[in-house]
Amino acid sequence: MPRISKEREAAVRSRIFEAAVSVFEQHGFTRASMAAIASEAGLSSGAIYTYFGSKEELFLAAFGSLVEAQEQALTEAIAATPVTSEAIDLAVEYMAHVAAGGSDFRGAGANFLLHAWATAEQNEALRTMLLRRREQASALARTVIDAAIARGELASDLDADGLALAITSLLDGLFLQRAERGADFSVDDARRQAHVVIDAIFRSPTRTSKSSRRGRERT
Repeated sequence: MPRISKEREAAVRSRIFEAAVSVFEQHGFTRASMAAIASEAGLSSGAIYTYFGSKEELFLAAFGSLVEAQEQALTEAIAATPVTSEAIDLAVEYMAHVAAGGSDFRGAGANFLLHAWATAEQNEALRTMLLRRREQASALARTVIDAAIARGELASDLDADGLALAITSLLDGLFLQRAERGADFSVDDARRQAHVVIDAIFRSPTRTSKSSRRGRERT
């Protein structure tokens, strides 16, 4: 049997990933099937199992790849932003759209994280992935906090690591809000909830003014 080139293998994996994300988004993890993913990808179930040994393995690989790409883009955007308020806006806008199921952030939202959180205790691979994600998110929040400290916007003696972890936990709470409220939860809801706490932490007059302006515009 001829060997498949690396380029061909990468193309097939990408095709499977795209199909998997689509099926998982439509049906959630429990109701999605490998047969449905194979059909969406235009492949046989056997072909899918050539690359992934289980639905769980495919779920981790497909969504992990997608979230990594999206969060890498966010990290680069924040790193290039010299103004604390603008960096905060980038992070809040990203998380608000992801939590609310924004179309520009496919796959990074509720289906992925909620399933991972619900089953992490029994699944070491999921737990490892979640811990890595938390560390990366906290590190990104820490860069914003350190920059704010350097500019005199936050006290120099605060627990920066603790604050970074608290902010990432706050933003992840938006996914629970979405799970509880379903389609009634909106980007505006997510944005408002995040800014209420984050603006209070940073206490920037500019940020308070901008948030107030957004509220007036929505009303």
